[in-house]
Amino acid sequence: MDICFEGVGQTAATFQAEEDVKPGMAVAMTGNGQVGAGQDGDLPCGVALGGVRGGAAAVQIRGAAQVSCSGETALAAGWQELVCDGQGGVKAASGGVSWLVLSVDTAANTAVVCM
Repeated sequence: MDICFEGVGQTAATFQAEEDVKPGMAVAMTGNGQVGAGQDGDLPCGVALGGVRGGAAAVQIRGAAQVSCSGETALAAGWQELVCDGQGGVKAASGGVSWLVLSVDTAANTAVVCM
């Protein structure tokens, strides 16, 4: 049996977006109603669902999403404090946003998180 979390509880919103936002990237708030690629240590607010079009992008702000992950501390299933890693993904860090890590693929450096 396959386990799938795709689309569970998904809520998305349209934000003004900086040009460096790419699909699947963890994004951070950069202004009023605006997101950009999360810099190292920024608090993630969601995951970009698509690229920037007309200065805007759809961002998943709730639900299960796959993100890339990095950092010295490997992610594990369970509640984790996460910050942006500056490369479009997330990493574990004290003081980060508390997201539930549903699964981790260490070979692919990805995790499915519930925001």
